[in-house]
Amino acid sequence: MSTPTLIGVAAFRGGYTARLIQFGEDPQVLVPLLRRIWTDTFGRDTDAMAAALLARDWWSLAVNPKPRPWDQQPPVPGLGHPTTGNGPVRQGSLREPVDGFLEWLYLLHLDQRRLVVYEATVHGRWLRHSAHHLDPVEELFVTAPALDEGGPEMTVCTVCGAVDEIDHVEVPSMAGYGYDTATSCTRCGSCVVSDPMFGDHLVRKPWPPPAPTPGDATGEAR
Repeated sequence: MSTPTLIGVAAFRGGYTARLIQFGEDPQVLVPLLRRIWTDTFGRDTDAMAAALLARDWWSLAVNPKPRPWDQQPPVPGLGHPTTGNGPVRQGSLREPVDGFLEWLYLLHLDQRRLVVYEATVHGRWLRHSAHHLDPVEELFVTAPALDEGGPEMTVCTVCGAVDEIDHVEVPSMAGYGYDTATSCTRCGSCVVSDPMFGDHLVRKPWPPPAPTPGDATGEAR
C-alpha cells in the first residue's frame, strides 16, 4: 500500500524544503533505514545526504536498491528508486495545512545531525511525532521490544537502563509555532528538552550517582 511521505530539510521558523517518497514508511522502518543510508552511502555527511534526497522525487528508499522490470529509471545506488518525473522541490511550513494526501514528514536538521518526524492528523495539520539523532549513540531514550509477545514496546533510558520510567511535558512554544518539550528519566534525572528554534538539548546525569560526601546528607560540617 502506498504511504505518501515527504522527506527534506528543516528551515527557519518552521519552514522546510522536501521531496515526495511515494512508498514511504513509518518511523520504525524509515528511521533505521535513513541511519544506514547516512552511514553506509554518505559516510555521515549530512549535507551530501540532504542534497541527494532533494535532487528528485522517490518511489522508495533502499540501501541496496535492485533494478526492477517495471522501473523506467535506474535505481540510485545506496539511496533508492527514483520516480519517472522530477517535479519542482516542495517548499512548505509546519504551520500550513497538509497539502494533499500525505502521512509522514521527515525533516533533517543539518547542523544537529538530527531527524524530526511529523505525522499528518485528521485535522490536516502536522503534529510532531518523534525526534531522532542520526547517530543512535546520541539517543537518550530508545524503544525496545516487549518482554511478552504481543505486549507494548518499552522505552529504555540509555543512561541507567530504567524501563518506562519517563516523564514527558509538552507546551505550546513561545517561538509562535510548534511545542517546547521536556522528557526526563525519573530514575536518574537525565533529560532532553527541545524547542522548534534550537532543537534538542540533552543532559546525561552520572550513573551510578556519585557517592555522597560525608556530611552532605545530614548537613554536618566537613
